[in-house]
Amino acid sequence: MKFSLPITLLAIAAVDAAAVQEDKRFCNTEGQACHTVARAADAFTNAIKASTVTARDNSPAAVIAQRQLDELALAIAASQADPIAFYTALSLGAPLEYTSTEKREAAPQWCTRFPGQPCWKRSSSPQAAEEYKRCAQEGSSCWQAKRAAEAVINTIQNSDFAKREAAPQWCTRFPGQPCWKRDASPEAACNAPNGACTKAARDAHAMYNVARYILDTSA
Repeated sequence: MKFSLPITLLAIAAVDAAAVQEDKRFCNTEGQACHTVARAADAFTNAIKASTVTARDNSPAAVIAQRQLDELALAIAASQADPIAFYTALSLGAPLEYTSTEKREAAPQWCTRFPGQPCWKRSSSPQAAEEYKRCAQEGSSCWQAKRAAEAVINTIQNSDFAKREAAPQWCTRFPGQPCWKRDASPEAACNAPNGACTKAARDAHAMYNVARYILDTSA
């Protein structure tokens, strides 16, 4: 019996769709990548709502903090079914702009502008020290960014997904290995190159790295 091309393509698409749904069902179970990503996104959203900025300013430290928070929001939004809706619902507002009240602002030195750089910490400028102190206080941009980053880091680190990533089963995770070819389980399919678990794992690592950077540069 011969099938027309459209019917054949529809049959293949139906099989692919079923496989994707199976991947998602497995991936959404507790401890799997999709479940961890969803929990991290919820933790981030809750942290934003619980740490509303009440003392906004346009100092370099505050501007950097808000931009870092925006990068983390974008990384998390990218993991959502509707990234634009997720990002918009956060109501983070438009990025702040630097104020230009000193000559160093007219010709900025990157090492003194970004928290975490050695020379930034050694800066003897009283104004620079006061700006960062103000930005780190409760209700400020730096404070909000740090709270949100901590929420993401803690959620991912405390998940079973993170524990499993620390000791990966390489033979069942990487295509081309003998046991991977023989394994037809939902886990193997989910962790295939285009599987839901693989994609979610990339999302989790991306948001973790951005959050980790925020905490490392706000110490």
